[in-house]
Amino acid sequence: MMTFKEIDERINHFEDELEFSARLLKSRETSSEINTVISDNKKMQIEFFSFVTSSYIDLLYTYRNLKRAKSDWEKFYNIKIAYLFIYETINTYHKYKGEVYKTVTKEEQKIYKNFFDMLNRELAEFKITYDYDNVMAKVRNKSSAHYDKDFLTYYSSYEIIENPQTKEIIRDFLYFINPLHYFTFGLLKGEVDEFLFVNAWII
Repeated sequence: MMTFKEIDERINHFEDELEFSARLLKSRETSSEINTVISDNKKMQIEFFSFVTSSYIDLLYTYRNLKRAKSDWEKFYNIKIAYLFIYETINTYHKYKGEVYKTVTKEEQKIYKNFFDMLNRELAEFKITYDYDNVMAKVRNKSSAHYDKDFLTYYSSYEIIENPQTKEIIRDFLYFINPLHYFTFGLLKGEVDEFLFVNAWII
């Protein structure tokens, strides 16, 4: 999918973006000048961008570590962490998306409707492929966010993740988060991309 060099370059780029968005949020808290105060809508957009970028960085680090893993247990560990990050990213996305959608104008909402329809279809397909409600929830609840006191319950996640298909979970989730990041970056810049639903899948 990506070389180690490409992963590192992307991580460095996104870390710079994240530091920039954090500075914007801090300036809102400390600035007393009216013309530099960030509105509530813009704050929401910056926070949404920061969340998506943070998740992206976490996934890229996990993907890089997975590609470098030597032992089966090390691979299991990184896939397990990927399940946790992805599960929580999906939950947080659902909490954000309605509020963020309200921060754009009605004209922009019409433009973005096609994008969100496609994005949500991408997410729905991902959730079916990886059985979000059952398998992903089990891995998250029993062996990554928590340790189940029944070791065999904990260990059963290893058997679930052992399926070769699960090693593609990060790559497949990037098909969702890459265009989402593209969208949030557009919000941050205040630019409306009328071809968002096409361009976001090209980069």
